[in-house]
Formats: sequence, C-alpha cells, structure tokens
Amino acid sequence: MFLISKRLLSSVVLNIFFITFPFYAHSQYKLEKTEEFIINSLYPIEILDYYPKTRLYLGYLRTPDGLKVCLVNHEGKIIVQKVLVGEGPNQIATASNSMAFSKEGEIWVQSPTEIVLFDQKLDIKARTKYQPGTNVQIYGRMEYFEYYYSQNTSSSFIFSTIPSGTSRYLDGRDFITSHLIEFLDLKRGKLFELASVSERNKFERLDKSIGSIYFPIYKIDKSNNKLFLTTSLDDEIIIYDLNSHKLELRLKIQHGEFKLLNSERISLSSLPSYKGRINLSSRNHKIFLLDGGKIVLDYIREIPFGIYEKKIAENPTYHHFQDPNYHRLIVFDGTKQVSEDIELPVNNKLMTALPGNRLLFQIVDSEVEEDFIQYVIYEVVKK
Repeated sequence: MFLISKRLLSSVVLNIFFITFPFYAHSQYKLEKTEEFIINSLYPIEILDYYPKTRLYLGYLRTPDGLKVCLVNHEGKIIVQKVLVGEGPNQIATASNSMAFSKEGEIWVQSPTEIVLFDQKLDIKARTKYQPGTNVQIYGRMEYFEYYYSQNTSSSFIFSTIPSGTSRYLDGRDFITSHLIEFLDLKRGKLFELASVSERNKFERLDKSIGSIYFPIYKIDKSNNKLFLTTSLDDEIIIYDLNSHKLELRLKIQHGEFKLLNSERISLSSLPSYKGRINLSSRNHKIFLLDGGKIVLDYIREIPFGIYEKKIAENPTYHHFQDPNYHRLIVFDGTKQVSEDIELPVNNKLMTALPGNRLLFQIVDSEVEEDFIQYVIYEVVKK
C-alpha cells in the first residue's frame, strides 16, 4: 500500500487543476472607455483602417447610390466620400474586395484582378492588373487589405489575394489538400501559398462538407513581417515569419464556448442550425494587433435554437453573426492567452484597432433611429 502525504496530494491535484483549467487571474484584461465621437451620416460607416499621422479613418458606407468609400477625420467629419465602382476615369470596373492606407497615407483598393492606388481625394494615382490563382469576389462589404514589403524593401510589394474571412472553397474544391492563403509578389509577378490546411491542429477531424464555411482569419504585422492566422473553426492562432515563410509559433485558444471544436467530426451535420440552412454555431471572426505584441481575437458564440427562433420572429433579417452581444474578445500577449472571454460593451460593434492598445467600436442599436452614428474608443487594460 502506498502512502501519499497530504501536501504531495494537494500539489498533484493543484497541478492537474491548472493544466486542465488554465487561469488568467494575474493578467486579466478589460475594456476601459477613453473617448467617443459621432459621424453625421444616415448610414453606418464601416471603418477599416486608421492613419495616425493625419488622424484619419478609412471606411465605407452602403447607400442607394452604391457602396461609397470615405475618409473621416478624428472629430467625425467626413472629408470625402465617393462611389469607386463604375466606368468613370477615377473608378474601378468591378466591386472591390478590400482597402487600406498605404505607408504614405494614400489608399490601396483591391479588386479581384486589379490593385489601385488612390490619393486622399479618392482620385486614382496608379493601377496595376494582376492574375490571381483563385478569383474571389465579395459583395456588399469590404475587408481590410493585407499587404507587406518583403525584407522591408519598398520595391517588393506583396499582398494577399484572398481577403480575411472569405472562403476560397465555394467552388467545391477539396480544401483539405490546399492552403489557406495565396499571396502575390507584385514586382516578380509570382504567386505563392502559405498555411496548409493539413497543418491545422484539428485537421484530422475536418470533413469535406464544411468547405464553404471554412476560411482564414488573419492579420499581418507590417512592421515585423509576421502573419497571425487562424480559421473560422479553430482552437489555435499560428504565427509565420513572412520573410522566411517559416512557422514560428502556435498559440492555443481557450474559448469560453466553442462546442463544435469538441466534436469527433467537424462537419455540416454536426453544426447547430435553423431549418438546416442557417448556421447557429460559434466561429472565429477577426484578429486585431495591438501594441507590444498583444493580439485580440474576436469570436462569435453559438446562439441557442430557441433564442434564434424568437429573434427572427421579431426581425426576419437577424443573425447572431451581426449581433455584438454574441461576440467575445480574447487577449494574447504574443506567446500565450492572458484573458478569458471579454464581453463587448452593449450594442458595440468592433471596427478596428488603434495605437495605444485601443479599439474602435460603432454603436449599433436597431431600436433607436438617429441622423448620426456614434463611435466609442476603448483601451485594453489590465484589471
């Protein structure tokens, strides 16, 4: 018979408890409001980027005339707004997928086959055709344009042809044998891919049926040429060195709730759904990079069937993906997770990251009609 001291037994139990249920009590984070402003607009402006030197926001809004790109100053005044899609000399022939500020404060706009550089009056300065390996077109929205310069050389401009949050598997191809991201080296005119699906932590559980809802969620740190990537259905963030294309680190994600990831087989049949058509499951949504190597993951929690049924009875256009109340944030310090789920402020939709460990939110409240849109800035701070 073996005798184990109470102290040793307590130590073993405690160690098992910490391994099974990781604590973040010593480094928990919260959102602390720092400022707010309004934009006088009848239509919500989706803000994608911020240029610190001139304190300008880059965004877009949906209007009866079409999707308009706009620049807004830090006081909420719209400086310029234009419909960029059309047949005019300062327009793009096809709907654009993404956009972002350039290093000099101009605006890159990406269509499925063209890269266009606009000045701050939204007049075209340069345009370059390109041929992607996968032609992806998104409608009714734009994403942040992810690009970098190889070895920090300004002449070597490289960008992703597939916007974050967009599936390249809608055509029925076997996603399990492919890569998540395709890049184009514009100077050399060469395509290359990164992040094989077979490298993913849950690869052996993935069923081919989920191809249409399986897509990359990623962000590029242009100052260090690092790629931070997860997928819509994932429990880790991986970090690549974009100069060497080498995988550097895997960050484990401890979601507060992501039931699907515990399934023996991740398939469409294992997804909670409404009438077999509407996805009610959790999913990773966006990655944001803060100062000092901090990372914020925005993910969406699963909505119960009964609650969803009640919501659409009140509003037929409702979906929990667009409901901030089902979004949660998780903070990482660059090497590990340092927070549990953080709730978003009520009716606050996360827009973009700002310098100073801050996040910009748009207030969305379907029950209140105003002739302006309110925005709030929160700092991510330790409790």
